[in-house]
Amino acid sequence: MSGVMGKYLFDAKDLTATWLVTVRLLGAGICLLLLMYQRKGNSIFRVWKREDSAVNQLIFGMIGMAMCQMTYFLAIQESNPGTATVLQYSAPILIMVFFVLVEKRFPKKEEVLVLAAVIVGIFLLATHGSIKNLVITNAALFWGLLSAFAFAVYNVQPKKLLDEFGTLETTGWGMFVGGVVFLGTIVAFSCYLHGISMLGPVQGSMLGCVEPLVATILSATVLGQAFGMIDVVGILCIVGAVTALTVLDA
Repeated sequence: MSGVMGKYLFDAKDLTATWLVTVRLLGAGICLLLLMYQRKGNSIFRVWKREDSAVNQLIFGMIGMAMCQMTYFLAIQESNPGTATVLQYSAPILIMVFFVLVEKRFPKKEEVLVLAAVIVGIFLLATHGSIKNLVITNAALFWGLLSAFAFAVYNVQPKKLLDEFGTLETTGWGMFVGGVVFLGTIVAFSCYLHGISMLGPVQGSMLGCVEPLVATILSATVLGQAFGMIDVVGILCIVGAVTALTVLDA
């Protein structure tokens, strides 16, 4: 829903992605840190007392949080929430490839099929099946795919932070750092990261893939965005592929 509301603010109120993301992250981060300070006092600053945890928190704030948010809303600004969200949720494939490389193994047959389906889905969304021209702008495709990379970082990188400092502290500092970089959604980010801490980055990101479906439906019903049959096929390829990977990894 945040993507759809963001698109409304861009079109109806002439706001920019930079302004929206900065206010969103700073506001949410400050509120969450104040809540945690009330609960835990000065201990919320412990993440900054060691070099390794401080560096990890900065990386999460700048790439996992700020870059993830900024690229996503820039993709929405250049296209629509449904397309931008579907492109971002090709991130599980990047995560899969990352773990294949880390584990130094060949990908499984089903992993190759899922990757192929996502590539086909992105191709259909971007070109409607014609290699001669893009039906979305170069900027929309660029920001959408970059948001997938940032979202992959968002899923994988903060594991040690979540294990040691917990969901709310990690989310609060991540949002605050992300907002400062560019000078909210507290429940969604906190619940999602808590799910990641319990399920792991691969399955957690897969289960989050319901978001493209919701964003696409709301784009059509609330904003009146038109999606052709090829768009639908492309979306189904991507959502179906990552859903299949979830089932296979379960």
